[in-house]
Amino acid sequence: MVADVTCVIPTHGRDPLLAEAVASVLGQDLGTDVRLAGVVVSDDLGSAATQALVASLDAASDVPVRYLDSSGPQAGTAGASRNAGTVLVQTEVVAFLDDDDLWSPGFLRSTVTALQDGGHDFAVAWTAADEPGYRMARIEPGLAAKDVVARNPGFVGSNFVMRTAAFRRLGGFDPVLPVSNDKDLLVRALSAGLTYAVVPEVLVTNRVHGQGQLTDKTQRRLDGIRLYARKHEDLLTRRDRRYLRGQAADVRRVVGRSAPVRWWSTVTVAGHRAVRVLLGESR
Repeated sequence: MVADVTCVIPTHGRDPLLAEAVASVLGQDLGTDVRLAGVVVSDDLGSAATQALVASLDAASDVPVRYLDSSGPQAGTAGASRNAGTVLVQTEVVAFLDDDDLWSPGFLRSTVTALQDGGHDFAVAWTAADEPGYRMARIEPGLAAKDVVARNPGFVGSNFVMRTAAFRRLGGFDPVLPVSNDKDLLVRALSAGLTYAVVPEVLVTNRVHGQGQLTDKTQRRLDGIRLYARKHEDLLTRRDRRYLRGQAADVRRVVGRSAPVRWWSTVTVAGHRAVRVLLGESR
């Protein structure tokens, strides 16, 4: 049986990168068991230039490339933009690709085949950055929610496919989280008992650039770490909390101003001890 897939691409004012991302989707080597039914570009800026670009890409393609204006009060995070795009998805399988990432030609064929052959809910491939020396985590099979709640094992917004019904049962991405919305989706999927397959090949390229990325160390990222920790406080071990505190401290140094370390105390009672240590009040 042929599996139909729709790819949703959230975009944010990066038209040259977007055009290359769409090209990597349309250039997939699908084989005989996978069909790309369409591409949805979800634009949280509502840009006329982006809309015109998508129209030109659609006109040149046999596969429908649709534009969705996802700007408005509900916009503001990658999760919200992805969710908006999925409203137009009518296929059995949904995939996502960030506008600054690229798929290798075999991505859809490999991941969808792994999904179908094993009867899984989602399948994940490996990702590599295009910057030398920058190593990204590579997910392994058999992980549980507790294994991934602090450290992302290599599950990002561009390297997985999921059954659309399963995605919708989960409620999609958390539209509030400004960062870690991919890791949050994985935690919720594993907590819900969803199963996954791993394709142990690098089939996604994460492009490092200067046009603004979720991994940039900004106040927005710092706030996102706090929100994520609050959401999953019941799963976090002491070691997990220590790791997330370290992430937050690293971001604060780059932000250039001292965000109050007390924010951690809103997450858990254990945070109070951590704050005292950070302030040098105890050892």
